[in-house]
Amino acid sequence: MKPGSPIERLDLSTTGQIPKTKLSSGTRFKKTDLLREGWTFVAVDQSSKYVGTIDRRGWYPIGSDPRRPVWNARTKVTTLGAVTHDGESLYLSTEEYLTAEHGIKLLRALVEEFGEKLIVILDRARYFYAKDLWEFVSGERSVEYVDDTSITCVRNDTLQVWYFPPRLPELNPVEQCWNQFKSWYRYRFIEDLETLKGTLSSAFASINEPDILNYICPSIGN
Repeated sequence: MKPGSPIERLDLSTTGQIPKTKLSSGTRFKKTDLLREGWTFVAVDQSSKYVGTIDRRGWYPIGSDPRRPVWNARTKVTTLGAVTHDGESLYLSTEEYLTAEHGIKLLRALVEEFGEKLIVILDRARYFYAKDLWEFVSGERSVEYVDDTSITCVRNDTLQVWYFPPRLPELNPVEQCWNQFKSWYRYRFIEDLETLKGTLSSAFASINEPDILNYICPSIGN
């Protein structure tokens, strides 16, 4: 595939799998040049908060996040959170089941909030890693199968979408936001959906957004 193509793949015929490396690999893009050219890096992740759950004291495995489910525990609000490399943030919440259309709406909202020339880094959830989203960005549907894991980037002149390696959520710095978000709700019992929706803004305000550039590109984060 010629350089500058709007959709890029890895050659799986030789690698056999997606390399499990951080996005700081120099083979992906020249980050210092992109910063000088005025591009903004944006990391995105998603988290759900359920109605009728509360953390409880007790004995649990180290690293677990125990909860006690109660009535109506399937009711939830899902938030798409975005953090830029200069510390700005945007949180969009929905009660709907996420689809590629939500991913496209998120990209539109990011452009409206942060301007053009965005490099958005997503995970490979089905609503982000989707033909409709690729077509929205690049004008091409690209692949014959939606589960083609060789796609690494889709782009146009003012928007680039890159993907984290699969099955490595710890590489996404926005996970730090969700840790703080969940801590705010610790020991707070949310009785119903309206109560949950009414507390979201306070929970978001409690978050100290991480330095995403220093996290995913440590060589240029300082």
